[in-house]
Amino acid sequence: MMDDLRDYRFYTSDMVHPNETAINYIWEKFQQVWIQENTTSILKEVDSIQKGLSHKPFNPNSEQHQNFIASLQQKIIQLKKNYNITF
Repeated sequence: MMDDLRDYRFYTSDMVHPNETAINYIWEKFQQVWIQENTTSILKEVDSIQKGLSHKPFNPNSEQHQNFIASLQQKIIQLKKNYNITF
């Protein structure tokens, strides 16, 4: 943060904490150094599931949303199966 992102545009309005752009940049650099390439596909799958879980539906009772929920549950089951996760 101190070396690459010195510019004020990478901080929130309090000028102390990093903003979302800075956080994403730091995460990208962290991944490049510390996380194996084959693991990034797992991270993408989990991120997709998390975004789906945090989605707030306009009409939760609609057939389309119910299909979305079923698809999301299937993704979770497949992820657990692929990586032998039990919980």
